[in-house]
Amino acid sequence: MTGALLRNELRLRLLTPAWWMLAAGSWLICAWLLFAQLQVYQEIQPALTASGANIGVNDLLVTPTLNVLGVLLLVVTPLIGMNAIAGERRSGRLAVLLSTPLSPLRLLLGKWFGMFLPVLLIAIGIYTMLASLALGMRLDWIRLATSLAGQTLLIALATSITLASSALTRQPGSAFATALTILVFLWLADGFLPREAALYWLALSPHLSPALQGTLVSDDLAYFALLTLAAMTVALIGLVREREFPPLNRVRQTVAILLLAAVVTTGAALSQAQRHTLFRSTPVPQALLETLAAIQGPVTITAWAPDYPLMRAQIEKLLRPLQEAHSDIELRWINPQREPQLARETGITHDGELRIEAMGRSQKVTVPDYPRLLHAFRHLARKGEPWIAVLQGNGEAPISDAPHGLGAWVRTLENHGYRVVGIDASGPIPDNAGLVLIAAPRQEYPPELLDRLQQWLQDGGRVLWLQETGGEQSLQELTGVRVLPGILISSPGTSGNGPLQLTLDLPRELVGPGAKSAVLDRAQALLPSGDGPWKIQQALETGADTWNETGALHEGTKRNPLEGERSGPHAATLLMTRGQAKVAIVGDSDLARDTLFGRSGNPQLLLSLINWLTENRLDTHAGAEDKDITWTPMTGAMLASLHLLFGPLLLGLGGHWIRRRRERA
Repeated sequence: MTGALLRNELRLRLLTPAWWMLAAGSWLICAWLLFAQLQVYQEIQPALTASGANIGVNDLLVTPTLNVLGVLLLVVTPLIGMNAIAGERRSGRLAVLLSTPLSPLRLLLGKWFGMFLPVLLIAIGIYTMLASLALGMRLDWIRLATSLAGQTLLIALATSITLASSALTRQPGSAFATALTILVFLWLADGFLPREAALYWLALSPHLSPALQGTLVSDDLAYFALLTLAAMTVALIGLVREREFPPLNRVRQTVAILLLAAVVTTGAALSQAQRHTLFRSTPVPQALLETLAAIQGPVTITAWAPDYPLMRAQIEKLLRPLQEAHSDIELRWINPQREPQLARETGITHDGELRIEAMGRSQKVTVPDYPRLLHAFRHLARKGEPWIAVLQGNGEAPISDAPHGLGAWVRTLENHGYRVVGIDASGPIPDNAGLVLIAAPRQEYPPELLDRLQQWLQDGGRVLWLQETGGEQSLQELTGVRVLPGILISSPGTSGNGPLQLTLDLPRELVGPGAKSAVLDRAQALLPSGDGPWKIQQALETGADTWNETGALHEGTKRNPLEGERSGPHAATLLMTRGQAKVAIVGDSDLARDTLFGRSGNPQLLLSLINWLTENRLDTHAGAEDKDITWTPMTGAMLASLHLLFGPLLLGLGGHWIRRRRERA
């Protein structure tokens, strides 16, 4: 009989216009939010790539949409289930159901599944919409599955609370208002309850958020299980009271509710005391693992923490994956309460601070987490003097946030532990500089400056030259590399109304995994000398369909061999050595400027050149791997039309068809 009851409940809900309209409304709201956020995300995506941020589409598009879905489920579930028992009681059918051999528990379970499954179908529909983003985005499928598990637990809890409200009232409207009030209170409780309050454990949002972020915690599972069980028990008491004759007296009700409260309280206390992370979709950022691999020798981490088991357990849990990745990490403990003088001398101001020592350097981490650990390990992993001296005074690109400046790249270098300083071209090169950066000089360098640069290279110095129109003769005198006239283009017939950009394939052995191409704007071709002292270690070349266009771009483009225009491939980046000296030359400076720095693999290419020049083996990871959107504008428009128009319209038409069919019946 339970199966027959379940089929009847599903028929009552899925074959009603209300379910279809709720599904259409939920779909439309989530789709509207998703694509509104997508428009904003496309505007900030280059800045995210430039800054190396560890957030992408999964954090900025998927998770906010799932948060809104959670709020919708708190409203949709009571709307769908408010008639489950209260409506049956009002129509008189509840007495008939209770007179059958079906036990109250089986009756309750049949009603519960009859509510749970229709709401779950709505949630799965929204997840299907999010899954379609994989056509042009890199979705975290494990995280998506974990969040679906969390939403399923939320639906189970909301269904149980709605059933309990419906079992204790006679009017469906009262059942809806009661259930919605309870659910909204649980959702907002963390906003007005202090974290140390005992009732804070009842807050719903802090228990759902970890699942939406890809983490399952034992305390959160216990929360949903205990509250769902409590609500189901209350609903069962309501049914038993309705069925028993004489009715269930108030003394027995009170005893049952007190026992239930004791069980929930005990379970909550035990779950908080034994809080364990059962699953985490992204345990350690890839950039942190790559930086650890670049550290040579032992690493000593001193944790300044009192003998608090919870604090020490959290620090151990944070550092355990790092110890597994780097076998020479030693963790030491010092209690600052027992060593106050030593703590003051070391500069320790907070419990739980870490002091990391490696490669003859030390760094302090005030609040232990992976982003701060990454920043500290990047500083520790530097070899040699991490100074980058940038020549200024001959029209070079400014290192500030001025228009067409290098501000974003400079911030990235400083985040990796380098110190970027501008030096006057008329002055000496600092002795502690590890690298000289020449970014797009607009005029030729005077002989005395070229002599200083030549001496710098003879002493084993390193130079990174970003070429732009100007300074060609100085580059040739310094390195023997000649710049072909004109700019590189690849599209026949392109006019000069916009930037002429080329895609440069990046070798994995130079930039590592992840980045596959860089974007150059009005790049120039580099022609190395075949008999000079410089040896070419690597050359990054454009495609065979490119040539150096020397004519006026507004008149159209067509290769003219008589004007010195050569067909590709052309070298756009050269890595050369002469003894201990190293020079890297890029035939474009726009990839380092704020206008293009965040595009494609430009940050990885520039960091790889810095690493090659300074002989550092550091991560070129550009933050999160899910920042890029690769679909075409046509694909994006089709998805937007499908989810914003056709999806809700089809669901709405389905509800209208069911309503018309019922009117005819």
